[in-house]
Amino acid sequence: MEQLYCTIFIVDVSQNPEEVETISSRIIQLIEDHGGVIKRHNPWGKRRLAYPIRNRTSAFYIEIEFTANSRLNIPKTIENEYRLNDRVLRHLTYVVSKKELLQRELDAKRAKRYEEEAYEETPQDVSENDVMGPVEEKGQAEAPEIQEVQEESKEQPPKEEPPVDESVSKEESSEEKKETE
Repeated sequence: MEQLYCTIFIVDVSQNPEEVETISSRIIQLIEDHGGVIKRHNPWGKRRLAYPIRNRTSAFYIEIEFTANSRLNIPKTIENEYRLNDRVLRHLTYVVSKKELLQRELDAKRAKRYEEEAYEETPQDVSENDVMGPVEEKGQAEAPEIQEVQEESKEQPPKEEPPVDESVSKEESSEEKKETE
């Protein structure tokens, strides 16, 4: 029975970055030699590790999807290769479930629909003046409400509180004290 497998592995590239391609091609060759068919080869690139592994803080991530007959036991073969190669820091191989495949299809449809909606909402032939309105010689045209508020603020000077005479307030407070006694 044909199944879809996914294998993800992390390669240490601190000494020789070209080793990523050789290790990746070795894994692909093992899969093809044992009867598997490569569906997708996705190098994620060099990324920072969540925690140090063998005193390394960054490594190169690679994902390979392939189909194979379950009786051929290809995952066990490539995991043996991972264990023998000391440049592979971590690895994971799993069977892609039907539920995950359906979720991928839904995500692809949503992304496509989102792209179509975004394209429809932003017309390409609208000029800047159509969106912003007419431009006057001195600057941008202002809305009438803003002009009314500005005219009202020009007519009314700002209200200031009269200065308080401290000597009067001191006398009043002393008189109040005498009355309370």
